[in-house]
Amino acid sequence: MESTPAAASESPVVEPSIDSPPRASGRCWRVYAFRSIGWVFIALVLALSLREGLLLRRWAFQITDPIRFLSDIYRGCYWGLTASGPEGYLNQYDKMGTQLPDREDSRWTPWLDYAPLRLLVMRQWGAWQRVHYPPDPNRSLLDAWQHGYEFNEPVLRFNTGMELFAAFCAFFLTRHWVIRGNGGEPRRHFDGVWQGVVAALLIWFAPDVLLSAHGWITWDFWVVPWFLCTALLASLDWWFAAGLAMGIGAMFKGQELFVAPIFIIWPLVEGRLGPVLRLLCGLTFGIAVLASGWLVTYLPADPLQKARQVQEYTQVSDYPPDLFAIPRTFDLPAAIWIAEMILITAAVPWLLRVLLPATPPLQTSRLKTVLHSRWTWIAAGALLIAASFYWPFLLKNNREYWGYGLMGGAALAAAALLLRPRKQPYVLAAAAAGGLLLCILLFHGGVGWAKCTFEYGAIHWPYMTQGPASNVPSIFELRFGWPHVASETAFTLPAIQRHWPQFITRRQWWPACDLDVSAKTLFDSIFVFFLLLSGVGVGLQARRNDRRMLVALATPWIMFFLWPVQIHERYLLFASGAAVCCIGNSVGTCLLGILVTLFSTILHLDVMTRFSSGVDAFGRNLADAFPALFSPECGQTIRNYLQGTHPDMAWGILAVGLAFVYLSLTPSPRA
Repeated sequence: MESTPAAASESPVVEPSIDSPPRASGRCWRVYAFRSIGWVFIALVLALSLREGLLLRRWAFQITDPIRFLSDIYRGCYWGLTASGPEGYLNQYDKMGTQLPDREDSRWTPWLDYAPLRLLVMRQWGAWQRVHYPPDPNRSLLDAWQHGYEFNEPVLRFNTGMELFAAFCAFFLTRHWVIRGNGGEPRRHFDGVWQGVVAALLIWFAPDVLLSAHGWITWDFWVVPWFLCTALLASLDWWFAAGLAMGIGAMFKGQELFVAPIFIIWPLVEGRLGPVLRLLCGLTFGIAVLASGWLVTYLPADPLQKARQVQEYTQVSDYPPDLFAIPRTFDLPAAIWIAEMILITAAVPWLLRVLLPATPPLQTSRLKTVLHSRWTWIAAGALLIAASFYWPFLLKNNREYWGYGLMGGAALAAAALLLRPRKQPYVLAAAAAGGLLLCILLFHGGVGWAKCTFEYGAIHWPYMTQGPASNVPSIFELRFGWPHVASETAFTLPAIQRHWPQFITRRQWWPACDLDVSAKTLFDSIFVFFLLLSGVGVGLQARRNDRRMLVALATPWIMFFLWPVQIHERYLLFASGAAVCCIGNSVGTCLLGILVTLFSTILHLDVMTRFSSGVDAFGRNLADAFPALFSPECGQTIRNYLQGTHPDMAWGILAVGLAFVYLSLTPSPRA
């Protein structure tokens, strides 16, 4: 059969073999080359930025020496030397006593308000000082601090490590939400990478971070890396690890817990309860483990009472250096108690899984199988027998609350029994945390660490603002004449009964009394409202998989600075550190974040120049560094300009904060 011309022109189609390797086309090689060049460029930028950032930090320390705010670094040096001395690290909170001091009591200056990990960092610095710069025995430890860079290098290096950690978390948090918020579009190789790099560099070169950690020398920035780490772990759905990171951050700086509710509201808005429980479990476990030194050891009563008698009539600065050098006693009953809690919670589910037959599918539930098994009742009987032997021991030691612990251990064991095996370690962590914290009620567990860390800050500065903090309470105080003391009555609400209809008021259902509202009640209530609103915004953006999640995560920190009373000017740094990730949403929101950084920088410089006598020397340092921009007499001019921003700069911060609230609640155009 002759083939037609059309048939002859057709060539057979050869299907490529699945097993044959694909040919590397020219386009593939160009893509690989482009990616390689891109990663090399990013590596060079990061390496150069690391080097220049380290040099910049040392330069910032030296140029700000004339205006350094010395109160905080004096206290840090003092407590570091004290905690590394004969009294030891653990005894410092017991030295403060069980009662918090009155703010007018000058004997309690300086008061220990450091969180345990913050005190530990200072303790390590103090131990280093005792080796390399031994304190003068003829001078008070309050005067032991020195100006040189080498003297302060350990704590400056720790600050630098925290800044690197924050940059690392900012990179991965930004990259995660850029990729997650792509809206189903195909992912490109460098999606989220350049945004993450920008976010990391914004933290690394932030002027307010340089001033706070290397000019002023504070430890406020320690809040930022742990918050970003918590947000990153929660975004990855690692909620127990997120709670653990939050607990670690709170034990560095207690301010970490002020925005903790957003991580509870977030999964609730998504309709998930499990993440909330895992978060709380990780949080309590982290705090309890870090505080275990005060929960399972204590100071004996007689030596402690003798030290208290000396302490009663002596100023803190005049305490003998070994006044509280009392050996701590290990609380063996408490350790046995914690071990029993953990063993009961872990062993009961394991034994029942070993002894019970596997549940037949689609026939009976796991709960019914457990309840109808004789091994369940054998295990319950064994627990009762163990409790009966343990009960006399507790009664002998006057542990009147023993029953709560046993019921808690049994409840946790039951919860672990009904959960899947991979969820049971969370219950085990809850048992360990509960056992440790219950030592406060059952045994000799101390609470001084918690009082100094979390309670003292609430009464330490009972004013509308502390320092030139340009927020809403400062405007009402300085522009509208509201009382300086936040607890005083700001205004009075008339009794509701006066405005009700007459037939209701005759029955006296509501007492006829006016309601006095203090400034603290008013502004703190407004903050709680915006905090809850911010948490809802975080949950909504997470449910939408929207990049505006990065904006929503910074919103509660701006609200934290704007609304509550007793806020220091330094605390806008927390919002500035979280807002660098806004580059992952858009350039516009990134500019808003940079504006927050500018506000925070002004607030830091305002304090440093306002309360320092070295402004002229600072001006000369600037003139030497930048002769084309500054004159040797610029110090006083800078101080005058900065002081003129307080408190009215709060209007600009309020406008930016409300923009953040709006953006955190609304979807982005691409969503």
